[in-house]
Amino acid sequence: MTLVAASLEEKYFETRDNFIRQFEKASVPIDVLDEKDKHALAELEKQLKPIIGPVNVEGFPKKGKINLLTLENDYGFGQIDGLRFSAKQEYLFVTTDNILKKYLAGQPELPKDLAELSKTGEFYVRAITAESAVTYFAEIPVKSANGKSYVHAFLGLTAQDIGPFIPKDIFVFVTNGNRILAVQSPAAAEITEIPQCRNEWEKFAKKKADAMEVYRSSGLNNEKAFDEGVQQYEQQGFEAYHRCYDREAKNQKFFASLKKQAQSIVDRLLKTDH
Repeated sequence: MTLVAASLEEKYFETRDNFIRQFEKASVPIDVLDEKDKHALAELEKQLKPIIGPVNVEGFPKKGKINLLTLENDYGFGQIDGLRFSAKQEYLFVTTDNILKKYLAGQPELPKDLAELSKTGEFYVRAITAESAVTYFAEIPVKSANGKSYVHAFLGLTAQDIGPFIPKDIFVFVTNGNRILAVQSPAAAEITEIPQCRNEWEKFAKKKADAMEVYRSSGLNNEKAFDEGVQQYEQQGFEAYHRCYDREAKNQKFFASLKKQAQSIVDRLLKTDH
């Protein structure tokens, strides 16, 4: 079985890479290319399903779609190979440890260690959210019922911009046998603003406003003040804001509900027929 799986994976990667090379060289109208892209993805999806095997996670449909959005070197290119399942506002991503290892080997900016990867926002962008950045806000403690699986959950933010936005999503990462599963689910509890964290953001917002004033009074010539004002202080303020959630979230009323919800997602993922 292992040899069969390995040869199916080899064939999948060979087919995928051949398609990508063809699209790189293609000089055909964009609508023709898009049609070819669609057919190529359908072929890859067909090859991927037997490698990953049946997926039966409570609350999700049994049929998944390939997670790759395009094989053209365009917006949405380079997602992680795997299957994606959608249900209401929840998203599930499933791949195998071999496929993920192969993918990570070509991505120097992503950690190879699974524990580190499970906390990395960029992993969830490539596995689930595609167009929106994912920011890690606070760890949510979860346990593995079988004692063998690695499980991790956190409260995160999905956004296309940075700012004092309250995190609203639970992200869960689970290893189950030779599979890797990840879920994004909206928090059922209302996540409230934490005043200490808002204050952290405001401190940097004040520095940003002062730097912008220096920039304006220089007749828009002081580039250093502009760079510090807009990029640096805004980024530092956002980092201080989500670090504060990591410290303070566990003391908030909503946290017990988050733990319960995250654990129930972990349990559903570990119960999957495999």
